[in-house]
Amino acid sequence: MRYYTHITTSLSTIILVGDVLPVTIPLDSAIALSGLVIGSVLPDIDESRSWIGRRIPVISTVINGVFGHRGLTHSGLILLLLVAGLFHFPHAFLQAMFTGAILHIVADFFSVGGVPLFYPFSKKRSQVGLYKTGTWSEGLLFLIGLAVIFSALLM
Repeated sequence: MRYYTHITTSLSTIILVGDVLPVTIPLDSAIALSGLVIGSVLPDIDESRSWIGRRIPVISTVINGVFGHRGLTHSGLILLLLVAGLFHFPHAFLQAMFTGAILHIVADFFSVGGVPLFYPFSKKRSQVGLYKTGTWSEGLLFLIGLAVIFSALLM
């Protein structure tokens, strides 16, 4: 999934189901909103060609060299650490950033490429292949996310 689709799907998910999440992400807070946006692109730090990877190239190249793309940063282990972080760090920015990263990994789980839920024990990727990055199906997800965001802004 491209960075802008990760951002729109994270924002639209919070708009649609934010009331049932175990933490509150106040989207009227610039601090929380910035945390959510950063978190929604952060797992792709493992890809030097990603939006965030191009901004932090040294770190991105090292992580990619050690773990590869959609390795550790997209794993079930990181998911567990992010969920634990939600309950141990009550700051709005951190909770929003953890939530954005969780939503990123969940979104990639629904891609054809999948995510390695049992990494580092297994590199086998799990997925429910609903879309493929860079295709019309991802474009449709992006447009749906935008529609949800704009609908929320108009209300």
